[in-house]
Amino acid sequence: MPDEYSESERPALSTLKTLGWDIWDQQQSAWNDPRETESSAVLEPRLRDAVKRLNPWISENNLNKAVKRVQRIAGTSTMDENEQIHEKLVRHISVKQDLGHGMKHQTVKYIDYETPENNDFFALNQFRVEGPIEVIKPDIVLFVNGIPLGVVECKAPTIAEPRSEALEQLQRYQNERTESGKEGAEELFRYNQFSVATWYEGAVMGTYGTPKGQYKPWRDPYPLKDDDLADRFGVDYVSPQLRMLYALFEPERLLDQLRHFTVFDTKQSGSMKLVARYQQYRAAEKALKRIERRSQREAQGGVVWHTQGSGKSLTMLFLGLKLRRAKPDPTLVLVTDRTALDDQIHATFERCGFPNPKKAEDMDDLRDKLSTNAGETITTLIQKFQLHDDEEGDFPVLSRDDDIYVMVDEAHRTQYKKLANNMRTALPNAYYVGFTGTPIEKDEKNTRRTFGNYIDTYTIDQSLEDDTTVEILYQGRLADIHLEGRNLDRIFDRVFDDKTDEEKAEIQKRYAQERDLAEAESRIKEVALDIVDHYENEIAQPFKGMVVTTSKRAAIRYKKKLDDLNGPESRVVISHGHNDPEEVKKWAPSNTELSKYKEEFVDPHGQVELLIVCDMLLTGFDAPVAQVMYLDKPLREHNLLQAIARVNRPFPEKNHGLIVDYYGISDDLKKALAMFSDDDVKHAMVPLSDKEPELEAAKRKAVSFFDDLDDMEVCLQTLEPEDTRIEFKNAYKRFAKLMDIVLPDPMANPHKDELDRLSEIYDRAGERYHDDSMNLEGCGEKVRELIQTHIQSKGIDILNDEPVSIMDPEAYGAKIEGLESDEARASEMQHDLKHELSVRFDEDPVQYGSLKERVEELIEKYKQKRLTDQEIIEELRKVLDEIRSRDQLARSKGLSDATELSFYHALEDVLASEGQPVDQETLVELTGDIVAEVEDVASVVEWQEKVTLQQKLRKKVTLRLIKSKVEMSTDERKALTTRIVELARTHYKP
Repeated sequence: MPDEYSESERPALSTLKTLGWDIWDQQQSAWNDPRETESSAVLEPRLRDAVKRLNPWISENNLNKAVKRVQRIAGTSTMDENEQIHEKLVRHISVKQDLGHGMKHQTVKYIDYETPENNDFFALNQFRVEGPIEVIKPDIVLFVNGIPLGVVECKAPTIAEPRSEALEQLQRYQNERTESGKEGAEELFRYNQFSVATWYEGAVMGTYGTPKGQYKPWRDPYPLKDDDLADRFGVDYVSPQLRMLYALFEPERLLDQLRHFTVFDTKQSGSMKLVARYQQYRAAEKALKRIERRSQREAQGGVVWHTQGSGKSLTMLFLGLKLRRAKPDPTLVLVTDRTALDDQIHATFERCGFPNPKKAEDMDDLRDKLSTNAGETITTLIQKFQLHDDEEGDFPVLSRDDDIYVMVDEAHRTQYKKLANNMRTALPNAYYVGFTGTPIEKDEKNTRRTFGNYIDTYTIDQSLEDDTTVEILYQGRLADIHLEGRNLDRIFDRVFDDKTDEEKAEIQKRYAQERDLAEAESRIKEVALDIVDHYENEIAQPFKGMVVTTSKRAAIRYKKKLDDLNGPESRVVISHGHNDPEEVKKWAPSNTELSKYKEEFVDPHGQVELLIVCDMLLTGFDAPVAQVMYLDKPLREHNLLQAIARVNRPFPEKNHGLIVDYYGISDDLKKALAMFSDDDVKHAMVPLSDKEPELEAAKRKAVSFFDDLDDMEVCLQTLEPEDTRIEFKNAYKRFAKLMDIVLPDPMANPHKDELDRLSEIYDRAGERYHDDSMNLEGCGEKVRELIQTHIQSKGIDILNDEPVSIMDPEAYGAKIEGLESDEARASEMQHDLKHELSVRFDEDPVQYGSLKERVEELIEKYKQKRLTDQEIIEELRKVLDEIRSRDQLARSKGLSDATELSFYHALEDVLASEGQPVDQETLVELTGDIVAEVEDVASVVEWQEKVTLQQKLRKKVTLRLIKSKVEMSTDERKALTTRIVELARTHYKP
């Protein structure tokens, strides 16, 4: 059996010890819990000692107040309480006290951020916290000054799904309903800064409220390198677990991230806690370091390139928080060139609690703010750095301060033109940092010349590796209506084939441009019909799409055609233009309507399925549910990279984003991206046809486990070793995932037979070996439906449906007899019995333990060919009969049912092991008395979570054993009491 303690938990404790944490390993020695109740997650004595040490002037009365104020938080939700506690830990609290100059407010610190070693860092494993339904025991909890800021869940790297199991556990701990239906203890997570799932060979991190799919790795221990960590820890190999623990829990880094890299994004739907990921932390630290070297010639500024979807706005926010702390009174200016981005950045800073960001409303307001508002945070459009119509000459100097820090979003677009020159004239001594979601041009002109070289990069490939984004695939549709080069005349003839030559000549005078031809109603009707067909047949719910058009007029035409065709529910999103004709203006949504459209689109259950756009929402709009973009517009260079990134956000079961091209951008795709380095953009958009070699290789790998796919039993026997099953499961899921990406393209057709057969093997293996990890999670909805339809047509139970119970003689007998051979029956029964005995073991460790040993002996004899197929089947049936006849056995002994039999066996086993035979009548009487005591306490629904009731049960059982006719030693009574309480936990659950 895998040993998570020795393979992951103990190494984690050792790493923390090297980092300077005081650790207590409860596997080695018992810990004296100082809490009055397990429902509290704070180690109050350590908290009191720390507050007193960090605030030596504090009175006893104020000490008591301070200790209570960080624990007794009343919020509308656990997230609200987490935010309030974070505020107190970072900004401190105040109490009234006279320090010799009258009664005044005095600041009380819970944490010393300036001198980390003044704090108490304590890590403990198997820390019990009582929740409303159960007591949870996370593998490791990390306390700073008695406050639990970290939770680490460890799994053995050799189990089938260590990541999934660890994350499921963390979700359950957070009192969120999971597949198991259990709930945990939110009390622990009121304080949580980091939650980590680790299995030594891998580790992912999040915080309270982070969805399972958004836990991410930490790949870079910046400013150290892996070699530095190897030296520091004296190891040859730096595991992902070690790197993660260093990155998050090295004491100084932990406090820095608590203080500067944690924000709460408050929206209408409630708050969300956000902590930095490694690329955000690294970029902010690098930028700050370069700012510190600003007097050096080579450190003139720089650019942060973090690919679209990787949290660029938050990186700007974190850098702003660091600057506010590092500099006396800095002015921060956040610049972009689009109103939507300006609104987004201002809203992000405002929602995340950044001190009073101010938006420049117009050109005069910007000048006023930059001239007079030193120390403020100002957001503005670059367009507001322009002269009035009646002004001549250079733009005026607004401030010569050198503590102005300008952060420019999407720095590639406008920052080296006239407006950028005006900005630099206005703020000649400011420090400029450019942020971009697309790479800098490879000729190193423009952006690099303006800002300096890269400060930090987070590339498309890195984001794909981290699952921060999903791969974007490209598919050309209706190639005969491409609008470039030699196709133009042919397209014209196709679109206007119902016109006379004279009419065509007249039309050509008016429709001479590609865009005009693209907007022809008959063409839009044809494309709209294809969009409806593609969306309804190839985009699985709940995914949604965007239609990108050449103009506002084209967007309106698409909307009308889609409605005429009873297509998906759609909305037009175009801007208000003063010069637009009235028939266009009426389609432009108001701000309220736009917010509603976006909200209904982003919501997987929302009514809006397609957004039809021209220019709006192609940047700065995050909709993870968007999988497809129907592109009927020529886009190039940065605009292309920014637009297609709308479909690269991860979402459950979303294996890829898709660009469906109706305009023909792929005909010149290399030219469109030629201004960038090949390494930077080679995976920006991958043609669907490029997936064919990957698909073929994935199929070969999945098939390679078997000699003959038609021999089901041999295939299943091949997968008996767990390590082989894990390898096959990964290979099969890779093949299935690629099939989901490709379907229904004809490219998938040659591989369907193998997918069907492998799916049968996969499903049967999961059932036979009771391997819950062999599910269809991540395979994709199209493949899932295909697989389930095929397997059901074969009369096979779908994995994850209710399996046939071994306790149902008729159904289970039919299942076994329906197998193709005695060899298959013998194998199926072996694994079913092993699983059943393992699941039931806690109900009666004595009987089920004995039967388990018997089954293992039979299996060993079978492997040695000392038993034939038929002989082991017969022996296994005898074991099965014993399991099914427990009630009969109980009644034959004078007991009421199988539950009493379990307690009877426990008493008999302990007493017999001490060489003290007890007659059956006395044992039956004592069993009845013991069960009566258990049922008296267990009648209280919450008894398993109430420490007092558990103590009461132990006392009642001990007293009953003392009063019984059976003589026993103190050790025997203790052993029996412990076993009886454990049996009670199993048999009398709420």
